[in-house]
Amino acid sequence: MFLGGFVPEYKTLLEFSRPEYVKDLSVSRVQEQGLLKVWLQVSKNDSEETIELSGFEGLAQAVSSLIEAERAVISKDTNSGKEFGTIRIECWVDECYSEYTCNTAEKT
Repeated sequence: MFLGGFVPEYKTLLEFSRPEYVKDLSVSRVQEQGLLKVWLQVSKNDSEETIELSGFEGLAQAVSSLIEAERAVISKDTNSGKEFGTIRIECWVDECYSEYTCNTAEKT
């Protein structure tokens, strides 16, 4: 339970688990000293899914976890009313759970 009894709801944008894996990952800066964007491509059986993420806190740790993840779920907070940190990135690596946030996610 969260403050005031409010429980956020999440909509899954991308989910994968082994044998699915991160096939490609790139990071770019939008402007000098600007926002970093991460483009992630996941190989899923005979298809691929891509998503663009931006507005990270803990970017290096999140990228490392996504690459090593046995399972990962990227979801959007749909009812909190927050402006920032509405994207949740959950990773499971060697039975350890980690969670990261970013501001935007867009499937491409």
